[in-house]
Amino acid sequence: MRKATRTARQLQQILLERIEALPGMAGQITDVHLGGVQWMDGGEGGANWTVPILRDRDLHTPAVARVIRQAQMEFDLEED
Repeated sequence: MRKATRTARQLQQILLERIEALPGMAGQITDVHLGGVQWMDGGEGGANWTVPILRDRDLHTPAVARVIRQAQMEFDLEED
């Protein structure tokens, strides 16, 4: 089954909305805010986009990682 495609800007907006909806995350700056979404070669069946890590890993939360992973399972990055 093919995943729906979105632009990098659309994916970033989806992620930001979902992160902002998490308890305690409204107004918090994340790697999604700082680095957006970037293409990556995920191989056969893997995600074709990622969020670059720009902050100290100690600042990462499992809830944000879960939001990103869930969106990667739902959407592919639109190819240029």
